Amino acid sequence: MRLTTYLTKLIQTNSGASSKAFFLVSVTIIGCALLLVLGFVLLYEVMTTNTIHTDLMGIAAVIGAIGSLFATAGITKAFGERNETASPSNKPTNTEE
Repeated sequence: MRLTTYLTKLIQTNSGASSKAFFLVSVTIIGCALLLVLGFVLLYEVMTTNTIHTDLMGIAAVIGAIGSLFATAGITKAFGERNETASPSNKPTNTEE
């Protein structure tokens, strides 16, 4: 499936593609990449200077912000799924006669 087709399906309603799942996966991938970059930067600094001169409070703030992004994506997905099961439009129809 082409990327443009998938993004178009995300915008449409009742297309079968879940925008909440896409948001959750994309935030998780981007957040993990950012955390890996922070880890490699600290590791590089320790290996080259044998100490850490970087402001660790700033790094803690960045890690907290990434954690809040994870929480926001998870809460959005969880609340959306909880409300979808209670929606009358999602109840199975009885077609047997």
